[in-house]
Amino acid sequence: MEALTKENDLKLEVLISTMNKVSLAFVKEMFPYNNMLKDVNVLIVNQTEKGKELTSDFDNIRVINSYEIGLSKSRNLAVKNAVGDICLIADDDVVYKEGFQEIIKKTFATLPKVSIIKFKIETFCGKEYKSYPNTSKIIHKEKDMKEISSIEMAFKRKDILKNNIYFNTFFGLGSNFLSGEEYLFLSDAINKNLIIYFKNKFIVKHSFQRSTSNLGSDNFIKAQTALYFHKYKNLGYLLLFKLVFFLLRKDYIKFKHVGRKIMVGLNAIKEYKKLNEAC
Repeated sequence: MEALTKENDLKLEVLISTMNKVSLAFVKEMFPYNNMLKDVNVLIVNQTEKGKELTSDFDNIRVINSYEIGLSKSRNLAVKNAVGDICLIADDDVVYKEGFQEIIKKTFATLPKVSIIKFKIETFCGKEYKSYPNTSKIIHKEKDMKEISSIEMAFKRKDILKNNIYFNTFFGLGSNFLSGEEYLFLSDAINKNLIIYFKNKFIVKHSFQRSTSNLGSDNFIKAQTALYFHKYKNLGYLLLFKLVFFLLRKDYIKFKHVGRKIMVGLNAIKEYKKLNEAC
């Protein structure tokens, strides 16, 4: 693991994934407490079309225009081209809190063995975006990894590159399976003995979105089943049945939909197998 130096010597770079942007106005909205023209180092991956590229005239705001689609592809391209000691993953609809850079750099400087740190999201109403632990701690449990959002994550760039950790491009918005990419990224890091830490500090604001209402959706079942098969192979079939009956018991789906939901999961496994065979 890459040891970092003093807080003031660290370079933090914000990696923003976005689509179809033609001006930098959104960047200013993301950093209301900073002078974006000098205080924040930013790398933007803008997925767009030929002739509609985003440009920057500022040394601290770099832009890569990509003609692919898929959030995981965007994240991977950003990580590959980043230059910061610490990278912070960002979307284009968040707002960073005052002092966020100092919080991140200080936390990494005081935890030299930690490679990835999860921070906290605040809603625009000033409340916790989700339920968080009361104290900072090392993250060991799989359940904790599943609950991490990408915009909470900062990491040491060299640790990620050296261990060949990346976002699985089968998963994430714009991909075959619309979620699960953060979990696979963190699971890979744990398997390669990197340390993940939760810091009980807010760094970013995001609008509140309740995801539990989507637990019975086809997209959720499809992505979750593909994750099961990716990690557990044929045991994924059993876990699919367990998932569907859990959703039934919790009233996220109705009994009359059980058969169709199981088929959604079975088809997801078939799709995942075909994608792997094509690699």
